Formats: sequence, C-alpha cells, structure tokens
Amino acid sequence: MTESTPHSHFEADWLSLREPVDHRARAESLTEAAAHWLAQRASSEHRIVDLGAGRGSNLRYLASRLARSQHWRLIDHDPALLGAAQRDGATLVDPAGAPITIETDTLDLNHARFEAGLDGAELVTASALFDLVTRKWIERLARACADRSAAVLFVLSIDGCIDLTPAIADDEFVTDLLAAHQRRDKSFGTALGADAPTVLRQAFEALGYDVRLAASPWHIDARDAELGAALIEGWRSAAREQAPDAGARIDAWARARTSALRANALVIRVGHQDLFATPGP
Repeated sequence: MTESTPHSHFEADWLSLREPVDHRARAESLTEAAAHWLAQRASSEHRIVDLGAGRGSNLRYLASRLARSQHWRLIDHDPALLGAAQRDGATLVDPAGAPITIETDTLDLNHARFEAGLDGAELVTASALFDLVTRKWIERLARACADRSAAVLFVLSIDGCIDLTPAIADDEFVTDLLAAHQRRDKSFGTALGADAPTVLRQAFEALGYDVRLAASPWHIDARDAELGAALIEGWRSAAREQAPDAGARIDAWARARTSALRANALVIRVGHQDLFATPGP
C-alpha cells in the first residue's frame, strides 16, 4: 500500500481502515466535474472502469455522486477483494436512486493486456495506484484511454508532502528513507513514488487531454489513531528495509510517534493529488 507498506498486495483490514480518511480527503470539485462530464454524454448507460479496485472503496464513494445509469467494471488481481467489492456494491444506487450494475475482472495490471478491459469505458478511474507503477505504464494507460475517448478520474496519488506536527529530530531521517523506498520496484519496475501526479498530467496532456489537478491530503490525528498507528508501522517497516543498520533508531522513532498520536499530541498530513482529465475534441 502506498503509505504504509512496501508491498503491492493490500490487506483488506488496511483498506477498511483508510477508507473513511480517503473519502473525506478527496477533491469534491473533481468528482463534480466528472459527474457533469458524464451527464453530458448521450449514453443510456454510463460505463465506468475502476483499475486496482480492491474491495470497492472508490466505487462506494462515486456511485451516488456520478451521473445516472452506471455500469461498473472492477479490475484487480485479487479475486477475494473483488468478491467483497461486488457483495458490498449490491445495494449501491446512482444519484436517481436506481441500482448500479457491477462486473468484476481478475487481472494483473502488470502482466495482463489490461487495455481490453477498458473497452466501452466512458470514464476510467483508480485510487492510490500510480505511485506503484512506472512512467512507461502510465503512458501505455494514457494511450489506451485516448484510443477510447475516455475521461479519467485518478485520485489519492501521493505527492511527497509528509508533515508531522509537532516535529521531532528523526522525522526527516525516516521520511527521506520512505521516499527512497517508494521508488523501489513494486512489481512494475522502478516505481514513480511522489512523481506520479506530475507524470500523469504530462502523459495525458501530451495526448491532448484537458487536465485538472487538486490537492486531496490526509489529515490524521487521535480520532484516526488506528489508521495512524498502522501508517507509522508501515513507515517503520519500509525505513528498516531501506536502512537495516538503523533499525533501533527507526524503532524508537516509531514508538515515540505512535505514543504521541494516541495521546492527541501529533497531527500527520500526507499529501495527495487528484486528477480529472477529459479528451480533446
């Protein structure tokens, strides 16, 4: 997971923890722009593809906020998460109160020819995905979206801003290690990490898209202590992988930050960017 673990396999518990913070962080103006764009389309049914859909958090946020008459295709490599997403989505409705329809597709976005999964899509969306991939992969995705004249709504891409208030001496030491770790191979090749929002914008603008970016930062305090503790633990693990000889120093930092968070003496801000882009004429 982007913020808390070096691996690209996401545990359902982590996804559940982060969902409420994800939802309140999102840039509502871009969701509204996507809804308006879809509403202007003449389709009798709006087809939406969610890449790396996991257990359906993105679907749950967007279904009631987008245009009427939605059909979703959820793509992920984990069939158990997709099954949970489909079950949870069975009761979701569009803004008019009509049920949405859902199909799932178990695909590894790294190895599969995933472009075929985009066929018929008017909107392609994804959440917290792009720091794991490469520039080449994003350029491939952008071409596939452009070939289908699909708009895109990509949310919660990390931008490298991590602020811990109040600061302590080893914050910068650990976050520098984390930034380096985020660029390690996450199964796609050397990962983009915090460069993902910039690379997304460049790739879609190069194909004539009109691109809008908006900030969508996490704000975590004692009210989100379980998520914050999991986040700090993930940072600790990643930093130790990056600097094994500094394990004791990193562990001490993690204990201090977790204690401060639970005591309501720490606020964490993790920067993200949301992107909405529409194809040119």
